[in-house]
Amino acid sequence: MPKLQEPKNQFSLVVWLLATQGSAGVTMVDASKLFFHKYQTRQLEVEKAHPKLKVRRLKITRKNKFGHTCTFTQYKSLASWTYLCNLVSYLNKNGLK
Repeated sequence: MPKLQEPKNQFSLVVWLLATQGSAGVTMVDASKLFFHKYQTRQLEVEKAHPKLKVRRLKITRKNKFGHTCTFTQYKSLASWTYLCNLVSYLNKNGLK
């Protein structure tokens, strides 16, 4: 099983988040904890450049602490762990080409 490298750019950070969050999925809350506010844009760019990376998008509606409903998107990778590790290392070396 390959080892997951630390991300060196925003494109590899997208795939790294998908790999590390696993079955929990990635939300904007997770990305914002890393001060990564361009997550959705970078993810779309990576998906266009690497079509084998399949990501499931699930709309979730919850009530906040004030009782108001809010809707957010949860992203979950459908690719294998090996593919995600190899993609992170590729994006670390080459960027998005």
